[in-house]
Amino acid sequence: MKKIGLLTLALVGVQAAKGQSIAAGTISLGGNIGYSRTANKQSATYNQRSGGGNYSYSSESTTSQFNLALAGGYFVADNLALGLSVAYNAASTTYKNTSSTSPQPINLPDLSPNTNTRVGAFGQYYKMFGEQFGLVGTLGAGYQHTKNNAYDNGGSGAPVAVSYVGNGYYADLTPGIVFFPIPKLGISASIGSLGFSHLSFDQPEYPNSNVTKPSSYENTLSTFGANFGLNQLQFGGTYYFGR
Repeated sequence: MKKIGLLTLALVGVQAAKGQSIAAGTISLGGNIGYSRTANKQSATYNQRSGGGNYSYSSESTTSQFNLALAGGYFVADNLALGLSVAYNAASTTYKNTSSTSPQPINLPDLSPNTNTRVGAFGQYYKMFGEQFGLVGTLGAGYQHTKNNAYDNGGSGAPVAVSYVGNGYYADLTPGIVFFPIPKLGISASIGSLGFSHLSFDQPEYPNSNVTKPSSYENTLSTFGANFGLNQLQFGGTYYFGR
């Protein structure tokens, strides 16, 4: 009887393990959303020569960032999906400067948000540890377009708004967790990724300014690294058709 009981438990365990996979032929449709806010404060005091006394300066900047991504995939094998994705990121920054020569805060006009749009393909693998909980890894790559807005002296010494537009490609690996409150709906969370990005920027634009553009210009940006933390926290929801 004891052996029969153990055999029964083993069979039940095998059936449970089979039920923990996402079957080939399943279609997934979902996305994620994220938000973060960063505040930066700086202050400095300088000793001026020739009895000029001290000069103090302080600046404050606040950056708000919003992320939105949509993805659709098809499970070509159990727990393995291939698909397409589109992602949009927007970050806006406000500035405030104060100095001893100008005690009233100098509020520079708010710039348009910095934006980044990505369109690409992805592969996704699930490792389930039960009917409701598992780990998921996503490897993605594709095309990206970005527009950054900042202040520059424009060669004149006074701050002027400038825009940098770039195009390039990216690749990233994002680990995460997934929870299924019901079989067809998964809720995921991640706190960053390991990624590579390359951008080539066009000649800068100076809107609402008579600043002379440079006669020649070259600007490329390549980044590689791991970026993890609570400021990278993103939540997502995915619906699984046919599960």
